[in-house]
Amino acid sequence: MKLPKVASPCRDGIPWWVIFCLLGPSEGWAWVGAPSFPIVGAYFPAWLICLVIGAVGSVLLRTIFLALHVDGLLRFHLVTYLSLGTLFGLVGWLVLFGQ
Repeated sequence: MKLPKVASPCRDGIPWWVIFCLLGPSEGWAWVGAPSFPIVGAYFPAWLICLVIGAVGSVLLRTIFLALHVDGLLRFHLVTYLSLGTLFGLVGWLVLFGQ
């Protein structure tokens, strides 16, 4: 049995530097560095703070849902609370670090 030919950009005539120039901007290179700020003398990345905001927001919303008896109506608890935590984290990112 003969295997099909796999296309290779370098073997098919496209130089490596063309591929590098085309894929370079997709790497997300930044010269300014990651957003971070000092807390008690240590620099924390911004995404870590947004992760905490999302986790706390999700836990608070679950507590509110339990108090209002809405939690029993939900079908997929894990997906719901992960999505709400992500929503809180992204809103926190926009509020704290958005432009």
